[in-house]
Amino acid sequence: MKALATHSKVLELLRKMGGKAMLQSLYDEIRRSDPKPTLQDLLQTLMKLEIHGKVRVSSLDEERKVVELVENVS
Repeated sequence: MKALATHSKVLELLRKMGGKAMLQSLYDEIRRSDPKPTLQDLLQTLMKLEIHGKVRVSSLDEERKVVELVENVS
């Protein structure tokens, strides 16, 4: 997947998931439509989106993370 398509896909899926999702659930949804992206690809995309203020990634514990939309992204 191209970077822009990945960013758009992540934002679209988060909107469909109510603006908040567990990292693993988001990854599973992305892999349903395209099995190529790795977890590392998703983490890099999320880091870029977080830097731009689109999402927030929070740790619940050592293994679980929550991804939230920060603003209503068009």
